[in-house]
Amino acid sequence: LFRSHRSMRLGVLRRAMASFAEKAAARIAALPTSGKTIGTHSGSFQADEALGCWLLRQLPRFAGARVLRSRDAAELEPCDIVIDVGGVYDVEKQRFDHHQRGFFETADGEPGKATKPEEATGRWKTKLSASGLVYKHFGREIIAQLAGTTKDETEVLWAELYDKFMEGVDAIDNGIEVSSGPRRYKECSDLSSRVHRLNPRWNETSDHADQCARFEVASKVCGAEFLDVLGELVEGWLPARDLVRTALDKRAEVDPSGAVIKLETGGMPWKDHLYSLEREAGIPGHIKFVLYTDQSGMWRVQAVTVEGTLFENRVSLLEPWRGVRDAELSTISGIPDCCFVHANGFIGGNKTFEGALAMALKSIQGSSGGYAK
Repeated sequence: LFRSHRSMRLGVLRRAMASFAEKAAARIAALPTSGKTIGTHSGSFQADEALGCWLLRQLPRFAGARVLRSRDAAELEPCDIVIDVGGVYDVEKQRFDHHQRGFFETADGEPGKATKPEEATGRWKTKLSASGLVYKHFGREIIAQLAGTTKDETEVLWAELYDKFMEGVDAIDNGIEVSSGPRRYKECSDLSSRVHRLNPRWNETSDHADQCARFEVASKVCGAEFLDVLGELVEGWLPARDLVRTALDKRAEVDPSGAVIKLETGGMPWKDHLYSLEREAGIPGHIKFVLYTDQSGMWRVQAVTVEGTLFENRVSLLEPWRGVRDAELSTISGIPDCCFVHANGFIGGNKTFEGALAMALKSIQGSSGGYAK
């Protein structure tokens, strides 16, 4: 019975994931073949250029384009567009390499203005790879082509997709560590690692034709990953935005401090929306806790993390409550109907909305910063 239910859930999940990809594929399949040629380098391939070629093929002007893999400048010169080889970044000439000396471009930085992260003029500081350059210049058009989104939706998705997917490809291809200091573990399940394993091993026999065939497989793997992330954003993440905006607009109805918001439904992806909507409203860092119900009907009180961190909270639930449950927690806190507070203080629960709100407000009052102003 358990296996049956599990199989059903997996089947529903696969259909949901496939639906967006199938719709996107149908949009691209309906395009006439462009007859264009995309140039990139031969030899070992990486996720960077494999993804970049896939992205370009989603555009009407490069639909069904042939990929020419070579390091011979004379062979690459007639190509309609060249990525990740050639030592040139020139939008007008449709040349998008990132290996040349002095190159430092970011997703939203002003071209030619920076030579290192500290000089980057935009929000992002990560040096672009070839696929990042493709995304910078064509990403919005690609998203609209695949998802049929409006201009405003496309802009929001473009930024979030860069955060969630593209920036990691850029960083890995440019040899940028994910954090400073020694690694605590090795990560080999990421897209770049999976694409790397599609290359011939050192002791395998392989020729140019075999490598090109493997490259096409890698490109499809990258495309499927891109569509998975984009589909989740379009069908799950984006619809939550208006709900978070409404909650932010009504924050004073929850408490006059405006430091707590209430979501009408739990489970939605709210964090990224909250950060950007706070900035739009001119109140970055203002919200300290979010209240919502879980599937059991319990009211959750969740701390908002500092943007750019995973575990640092703007304000945590009070330390004496952490790891305590039920009646004991109600006694310690002086708040009826408490259910639990996590040992790390990032989330708690109460049987009522009023109780959850009281837990949030007491924690804000007990923090060094007091109420948000």
